[in-house]
Formats: sequence, structure tokens, C-alpha cells
Amino acid sequence: SRIDGPWEVRFQPQRGAPAQITLPVLDDWSRHPDPGVRHFSGMATYLRTFQLPPAVLAGQPRLYLDLGRVQVMARVKLNGRELGAVWTAPYRVDITSAARPGENSLEIVVANLWPNRLIGDKAVPAEQRITWTTYNRYRKEDPVPASGLLGPVTLQRAGNTAQ
Repeated sequence: SRIDGPWEVRFQPQRGAPAQITLPVLDDWSRHPDPGVRHFSGMATYLRTFQLPPAVLAGQPRLYLDLGRVQVMARVKLNGRELGAVWTAPYRVDITSAARPGENSLEIVVANLWPNRLIGDKAVPAEQRITWTTYNRYRKEDPVPASGLLGPVTLQRAGNTAQ
């Protein structure tokens, strides 16, 4: 089953993005209307609670969280328990040890690469830039790379989608 929005997203401070935003649905940061989000580079934390019906855990199956598409890497925590990092497809972690019937608290930390910020910094005067580098090969007109948790985020039970 899918874990849909809204998602609270908290951005690493002093990187040009707002402290937090709410995304009704998962979307690419590079398409966000706020330039601070569009040009953000660093780590952002996605927070969401979801209900897990007891029937999903009946028979003690393995339960997995599939993040769908991630740009570029993610670390997953469920109910306060670290469950690992993923940096290549499939972006999937075993959540069996941390999942519980009822409400579950999900935290996904996503990190992207520097081009987003370097491109954004080319569009502002030097004194307003977030980054400093001896050489920035990007231009302000360059396309901003896809970034963030793009999803869909789904629960999968022992290789099958949970009901």
C-alpha cells in the first residue's frame, strides 16, 4: 500500500531553503516554486506518520518500505529505530523489526548533490551566495538536477504489496 502525503519536510539550516515545508504529494525539489527549495543542496528530513493495520503484521511476515525513486540517497528511521541507508535502486529497507500495529512514525533523510545550489548561486550577487568554491562550472541557465524523495513510498509484505 502507498504512504501518501502530506509530508513535512525539514531542511538543513543555512542552505537557503525555508526551515520546513509541507508537501501534499512527493515532488522533485527542482520543480518547486520557492527558489530556496529548488536550489537546495544538502540533507532534508521527510516526516510522516501512518497507520499499520494489525492484519498486515499477521503471520509475522517480512515488511519492507520501498521509497520508489530517490535523488540521491536516503536514510530511514521508523519509530525511532535506524533501519539503514540506500543509495541505489531498489531504494528499499526491511522495516520488520521496527513496525508496529497502529500509528508508526517515519523519518526519511534525503541528501542530494551540490549542482542545485551552485546553479542557484550563479543567479545572485556574490554576497548573497550560500556556497563558495574556487571554480563553479555551472551557469544560472543550466537545468537543476532532480532532487529529493520522489516516491512513490510503498509498504511491501514479503515481496508482495501489503493489503
